[in-house]
Amino acid sequence: MSEETVSAPATPLIGRSPGWLRALEVVVGLILIFTAFYVWVYPGIAELTIIFIFGIVLVILGISRFITGFAAKNLTTGIRILLIIVGILAVLIGFYALAYPLVGAVTMAFFFAFSLLFLGFDRLALAGTAKEDGSWMKYLAIIVGIFAIIVSFAILLYPGFGIALIFILISLQLFLLGIELLAAGITGMSLIRL
Repeated sequence: MSEETVSAPATPLIGRSPGWLRALEVVVGLILIFTAFYVWVYPGIAELTIIFIFGIVLVILGISRFITGFAAKNLTTGIRILLIIVGILAVLIGFYALAYPLVGAVTMAFFFAFSLLFLGFDRLALAGTAKEDGSWMKYLAIIVGIFAIIVSFAILLYPGFGIALIFILISLQLFLLGIELLAAGITGMSLIRL
């Protein structure tokens, strides 16, 4: 009986990064950590920056949807009209957010609240269709769904809470990503071998 050899995967999940990439990861990691602290120390400036980006993204997205509504020949007339209307609305909201940052912040909070609301209903619907009644995943989905719905209603009732929550989440994400990149740069370990 011949021995079968088990071959190792061709590309390991963790490899060593080249020096230039390590330096870049350290620099970008430090910038992200600094940016996260900047958001915490100067939330007003960070809020204006994010609202400005939000407004520009809405304008670009709106123009894209507007052009798609006019140019796409394979869509039905109803879908094309819907895309044109959505495009016009997105451009108007984007310019409004740029002209009136406070309104832009509230609009961003409402978008966040409605996305959480849909996420909550999505989780509850998925839990309702689960085949196993005793599955811990089903109960976790129910808890996540209810929590998302409660938070979304809190944001809709108190938009200031939503704005603060958005900036806390953004700064926390920047901080964690910065730590990850800094650690990858210092240790030289990477999930992808170059």
